[in-house]
Amino acid sequence: MDGESVSKEPISLSDEQSLDEKVSSVIQKIAVDAGDIVIEIADVAGNIEDVTARINQQTDSFNLVREAAASMAQAKDEIASAAQTSLQVADQANADVSQSRERVESSLTNIQALVDFVRNIEERLTSLNQALEEVRGVSGAIQKIASQTNLLALNATIEAARAGDAGKGFAVVAGEVKNLAGQTAKATEQIDHTLEELGSQVELLMDESVRGVQSAADAQAGTKDIGEAINLVGDAIAKVDGELAHINQATISIDGHVEGVVNQLEDMSANAEENRNDLTNCNDRVGKLRDFGAELVQLTNQLGVETVDSFFIDQLVSGAAKVEALFEEAVARGEITMEDLFDQEYVPIEGSNPTQYRVKALDFLDKHLPEIQEPIKASSEKIVFAACVDTNGYLPVHNKIFSQQQKPGEIEWNTANCRNRMIFNDRVGLASGQNEKPFLVQAYRRDMGGGNFVMMKDVSAPIFVRGRHWGGMRSGYKL
Repeated sequence: MDGESVSKEPISLSDEQSLDEKVSSVIQKIAVDAGDIVIEIADVAGNIEDVTARINQQTDSFNLVREAAASMAQAKDEIASAAQTSLQVADQANADVSQSRERVESSLTNIQALVDFVRNIEERLTSLNQALEEVRGVSGAIQKIASQTNLLALNATIEAARAGDAGKGFAVVAGEVKNLAGQTAKATEQIDHTLEELGSQVELLMDESVRGVQSAADAQAGTKDIGEAINLVGDAIAKVDGELAHINQATISIDGHVEGVVNQLEDMSANAEENRNDLTNCNDRVGKLRDFGAELVQLTNQLGVETVDSFFIDQLVSGAAKVEALFEEAVARGEITMEDLFDQEYVPIEGSNPTQYRVKALDFLDKHLPEIQEPIKASSEKIVFAACVDTNGYLPVHNKIFSQQQKPGEIEWNTANCRNRMIFNDRVGLASGQNEKPFLVQAYRRDMGGGNFVMMKDVSAPIFVRGRHWGGMRSGYKL
């Protein structure tokens, strides 16, 4: 542009002030918008964490069900194998029962033949006994004849003696007859004795025969009972065999269904694992976005421009400085040692639920921290709490409103009203205790117990004692 000149107007002081005001306004707007974004992201992140927790629980449940289904499939295989083995055993038992039935029937036939044989012997012994009785009768008759003959011979001898010589021949005959009668008497006595012994033996044999017949009859009856029992067992085994066949068929039918269920559960479990991984990745990405928003809020508050968080930041930075001074002076005058002040051996308080803990410095902290914490909480109606936490999130002394005596068995009430001496090692609680920057602004959902959450911002400032990081002072305020 030849021949033309460009004039530059100097920027006036009022213009600079106006520009500064605009920049400040823009920064304040960015701070507000960034804070709103962080709040929304924190809320979304909290919801994602809840969903992730439920998905994790469902996935674990799917895995348990899948493992149970796999165990069921294995048990089904074992049942099928046992059923097949039982079928084989039942078949073998059926065959054995059939053989036993045949043997019992054969035994029954043999026992019946034995019974008939013993009864036949009994009948013959009865006939023999009758014959012996007849012989005994004949022997008695012979004995009577011999006695009479002997008497006649005696009379003949007497008469022959009377006859003298004429009767000598007759006397000889009479003597011989007498001898014959004597021998006949002895023979009949021997026969009677023998008959007595034979009679006794026959009677014994008859008694044994009767007992034998009875025993054979009992054996026959017992064998018959055994046969009937074997028949019942055979019928039962036949029924078992049929039921086992049905079980085997049902097991084969179940096999396909179980395999299908296992496959479906494996697919569902795999999908649940994918959902868990996707949600975990999503949660990580939202977490990064939340951290970026928090960093933006942090930067806007570090520019020295008054923002919606400035008042609360100033309160916490000032409060942390007062706590540092309190700790330094107490250690210097010997009221507490560094070892006790930094004690992190948390001892559970018996009977507390949720669990509360004691540390060596608790009495000292109970005595001094309220005088710093309570004024900060009272400085704004938006401030819900102001308290100190160590690097592990342990909060020894809370505001009085949240330091109520626990009620046995009332966990929800205790969680909302008895929050002192507890460890808050969640993301925000740990960050508040472990942050070493001049201040830290976070957004989070505060768990009030019973599934109730409140969206809040959290500002914290670090506490150092003789160059050693003790923890931080944190405050939560409503939006």
